[in-house]
Amino acid sequence: MSKDGLVPIGKIIGVHGLKGEVKVFPYGDLDDFELKAVLVSAKETVKSFMVTRSRKHRELYILDLEGVSERTDAEALIGAEVSVPEDELPELDEDEYYYMDLVGMEVVTDEGKRLGSISNVISTGSNDVLEVDGPLGPVLIPALDNVIIEVDAAAKKVTVRLMEGLLPGETEQ
Repeated sequence: MSKDGLVPIGKIIGVHGLKGEVKVFPYGDLDDFELKAVLVSAKETVKSFMVTRSRKHRELYILDLEGVSERTDAEALIGAEVSVPEDELPELDEDEYYYMDLVGMEVVTDEGKRLGSISNVISTGSNDVLEVDGPLGPVLIPALDNVIIEVDAAAKKVTVRLMEGLLPGETEQ
């Protein structure tokens, strides 16, 4: 999350049709998210837009932004980041976390070995993958129940039980 209380939820990567709709690549699952207003940040400018319509289209979201009624207006927004105020995020169930909450957390194995910190969360469709950067180099850890042992949000620490072959240099036998 940024210091101004805004949470980036996606990036405008293109336009849809001729009436000014924009294609947004989401930074996470937005299915349970009711978008009413968004802030669009491009270069040094931030502009607020009311969302008059939103829908999922394959892995993207199509947004109809109030005041953006022509394709050329929408094209000017390509590359901009879409954010919402933190207090508009939906409540999460227990044991659910926003990607932004996980990034920066330390990752250790159940045997106490430090792997590094989470630099990114990759959504693959079937399960998320934690990208960890640390002393062993980059490590990709599947976010599965049998791998993620504990997430301690207060301590900003994730404990994992690694499957064989996940660490760099390891080979399966």
